[in-house]
Amino acid sequence: MGLFDRFKKKTQTAAKACPAQQVEPDTLCILVMDRVLQDASQAGEIVKSAFGSEALGGIDSDNPPITHMVVKLEGAEFWCSYMPFPVPPEEMTIPDTPQYSLFDQEEYQALCGSKSFWIIVQKGGGQSLESKRRVCSLLTRLAGALLKMEGAIGVYVSAAELLISRRVYLQHVDILEKNMKDPDYFPASLWIAIRQGQKGDRLLMGTWGLRQFGFLELWFLDPKSQWAEIHEKLYLMSVFQITGKELYKNEDTIAFTPGNITVFKEMNGALFLVGGDV
Repeated sequence: MGLFDRFKKKTQTAAKACPAQQVEPDTLCILVMDRVLQDASQAGEIVKSAFGSEALGGIDSDNPPITHMVVKLEGAEFWCSYMPFPVPPEEMTIPDTPQYSLFDQEEYQALCGSKSFWIIVQKGGGQSLESKRRVCSLLTRLAGALLKMEGAIGVYVSAAELLISRRVYLQHVDILEKNMKDPDYFPASLWIAIRQGQKGDRLLMGTWGLRQFGFLELWFLDPKSQWAEIHEKLYLMSVFQITGKELYKNEDTIAFTPGNITVFKEMNGALFLVGGDV
């Protein structure tokens, strides 16, 4: 059994899987800053340097330091606004403790003390799974370019309640740039969070953010495998759905190892993977 065969359902879907629910048409992220910029118009120069002068559709800095600009990438328009105050608590969920795969202790402290932020929004471009995937990839590249701005320290993705340090985000942007023509690649770790919880005395591990792509969240109920193995499975299954290779549904089955069947059970608006000694 090949590595990727483990993530194929026993009941095969059509060649091109489609989301079971509505894809969220709007896409956004927040660029977190550790200082208040006196001149935020530097962002326009960064955009032109990264994507060409034609990418900067316009910039309004008549009321500095508040700045608004429009960025045009491959036909999609992104609205970027700089706000010279900390990210409002209701707009950004900060984890209680550092998640070391996303930021270290020093980065965590800096992110907790944000001084200002940019909000980057693409309105209405994600009408289908294919267009949503494209917009997310373009926004990732744009955020990656703006992270090179002085004072930029991380990115927050509201749809996944996912906070990522500048260092980690740029590592994944670099991987994306090298895989732009690969239809099987998607930077899931920049758009999907992995969460952990308890149901009674049983461990839960699952995704947070698949709903923006039109899919139910995936959760392992009482997994037996190591955290890193479950983490990898959740990301790979997310990528298979986001890239249109698979669509997991209630009562489907999957075998991560020969002879051990795991069943998908839809409960409370999510898909739980049960059994199979995973």
